[in-house]
Amino acid sequence: QASCLILRSAAVASTASCAMKVSAALLVAAVAQDSNPGDAKMAEYKQDFVDFDLNKDDLIDAQEIRTQFQGDLDPKELHQFFIDCDKDDSGTVTLQEYIDYAITLS
Repeated sequence: QASCLILRSAAVASTASCAMKVSAALLVAAVAQDSNPGDAKMAEYKQDFVDFDLNKDDLIDAQEIRTQFQGDLDPKELHQFFIDCDKDDSGTVTLQEYIDYAITLS
């Protein structure tokens, strides 16, 4: 739930791009972490991912993000998030992609 709250609060800043919103949200979650997050931080990243994976298919897709943002996300911003996070260009974000992205923000 922490990630949902962080991402929702980031979405309120309507002038920022989605990448900046999500980056800021994940940065807050990754404060004081190095490139090798500890067990507690990894558990937090995994829980954040689970909170977004509404259909429990072990992937986060655009619809799940739209649902979490409850309509407060511009399509261009959503597209930019996937460009930044979806490294295999599958149209979905895996747990590993999510963790890799979160770690780069610290």
